[in-house]
Amino acid sequence: MDERSFRNPKLPSALLIAYKTFADLAAKGSLLVVTVLAARRLTVEAFGIFSLGSTLGWMAAVATDFGIQLHVARVVARRPETAASVLRSWLRVRWATAAGALAVVAIAAFAAAPLRPYAVPVILFALVYVCSGLVEFLHYFYRGLSRSDVESTLTLAQRAGTLVFGAAALVWRPDVTTLAIAMLVPVAATFAVSLRIARSQARAAGARPAPLASEPLPRAFRRDVWPIGAGIVLSAIYFRVDVLLVQIWVGTDAVGLYNAVYRLVEALRLVPAAAMAVMLPSLCRATTLGPLARVAAPLTCVAAAMAAVLWLAAGALVPAIYQPRYAAAVPAFRILLLSFPLMSLNMALTHQLVGWDGQRAFAALCAAALVVNLAVNARLVPELSIDGAAWATLATEVFLTTGCAVALWTARGRVRRGLHTGSAIAESATTG
Repeated sequence: MDERSFRNPKLPSALLIAYKTFADLAAKGSLLVVTVLAARRLTVEAFGIFSLGSTLGWMAAVATDFGIQLHVARVVARRPETAASVLRSWLRVRWATAAGALAVVAIAAFAAAPLRPYAVPVILFALVYVCSGLVEFLHYFYRGLSRSDVESTLTLAQRAGTLVFGAAALVWRPDVTTLAIAMLVPVAATFAVSLRIARSQARAAGARPAPLASEPLPRAFRRDVWPIGAGIVLSAIYFRVDVLLVQIWVGTDAVGLYNAVYRLVEALRLVPAAAMAVMLPSLCRATTLGPLARVAAPLTCVAAAMAAVLWLAAGALVPAIYQPRYAAAVPAFRILLLSFPLMSLNMALTHQLVGWDGQRAFAALCAAALVVNLAVNARLVPELSIDGAAWATLATEVFLTTGCAVALWTARGRVRRGLHTGSAIAESATTG
């Protein structure tokens, strides 16, 4: 597989969304199989190291990006002719942040006495996830070029390699360090191939960058990347903080029930996420709310239909997937399903807001949503247990929908006055 594999005409949007959804489901499934096999083959202590290393690696990958990839996708979508310079400039930044995060993990692993005996596998797992973060950075670059098909193909190849290498290592030699090396091989290979393809795609997108005044990367980071990263982190917190609050106010048993059904709703979000991966360039280039409406309306309707079917089947579905004792979580699951159409709509609204340079409004809305979420959880969880946490999720999504609608309605006049062709976009599109 090389860059020649991706010079075919782009697929229709519906097929791209279906392909992206399939790739993401396959990726989740392969990691689940490796995790289950690791739990069976490794010792309890080794599986704990696997879990710890994976968690630290995931945190390192999120920290090293902090909004860079979405900024790159937006810039490339608006000015594809600058793709080569954008990729070159921000890839240097991502190399530096990845190396810094890996160094921090290595120092912590060797400095902390409890981790010192397991420092090598912990560092290797961190390297796996840091490399995965670099691959994800290139995925967003493809999204900016409207080539999510490249992303989906690489995702399938990488996760297939992870499944094969990981399973083989666990069967051959059930050792946590061997597993870490086995998982690193397909990630590193995918990054090497993807980097070659990305450079080829950048050259094909438009020869040389337009001769525009360049903006220093630190200024672009302060103005564009930092607010995006802050919004992403804040949204991740309000999306999962209710599990911690249930633990504090109700107990571990309730956390198990709530987390089980929350994971089901979280899995449903793969569909709107795939749609946003495909439609992001059109939202970034839009000068009216028309493209957003054409994306958000069917997405919300499909989500509502899925939620309705699952709501009716919840009484039998939840005990069948888990165990009969999880039937106590059915009411909370049904409340969470009421949130799913709004989750899908808000994914489109927030992408459009960032696409219209509304990253500061995005960060502010996420901060306010976190406050709303905490307040409603504090009021309802002690009284209603996990049902209260589910109602808090619904209230937060309603707040976010309202806030995004107001922010986008306010921004549309600014966009119509030529946001995408004025000097502000010219400066943000070039990264020197």
